[in-house]
Amino acid sequence: MSLEEWVQYGSMVIAVTALIIKRTGMKEFVPVGLFASFYANLWCIVAATYHLWHFPSRIITALEDISVPANFVVVPIMAMFWVRYCPLRLREKLLWAFIATGVLTLTEFLLEKYSDVLMYQGGYNWYHSYLLWFFSWFVWYGFHIWINNGRRDMDSLFK
Repeated sequence: MSLEEWVQYGSMVIAVTALIIKRTGMKEFVPVGLFASFYANLWCIVAATYHLWHFPSRIITALEDISVPANFVVVPIMAMFWVRYCPLRLREKLLWAFIATGVLTLTEFLLEKYSDVLMYQGGYNWYHSYLLWFFSWFVWYGFHIWINNGRRDMDSLFK
C-alpha cells in the first residue's frame, strides 16, 4: 500500500475509532456531521470549478472532485466533536478554533507538500485553507445552534 492509501485509510480508522470511543451522546450531533459532509462537498465542487485544489490519489477513483475519506468520514466526525466539545465563551471558542485550525492546516500543508493526497493549484495556498477551516468550525457550530432552536447544552471533554 502506498503512503497516500495509508493516510486515507488511517485517517478514517482514527476518526471512526474516536467516534466509537466517545459514541455516548453523539447521536444529537449527527445532523451536524451530515451538514459538514454536505458543506465539504460543496467546497470541493467550488474548488474543482475554480481549480483551487484536487486529489491526485483517491481511494474511489470514479469520484474525481472530492475526497471520500475526508468529506464522508473525517470531516463529519471532526465537526461532531467540535460542536460537542466547543467551549461556551467566545474567547475560548476562538482559542479552540485557532488551535484546531493550526493543527489541521499543518497536517494539510505536510500532506500537500510530501504526498499526492492533496494538491493546491491556481494560487490557492495553506493560508487560504487556514481561513476556510477556521470559519467552517463556526458555520458548523451555527448550524447546530440553529437546528436546536438556539439551545446549546454544555458538555465536557473529560466525560
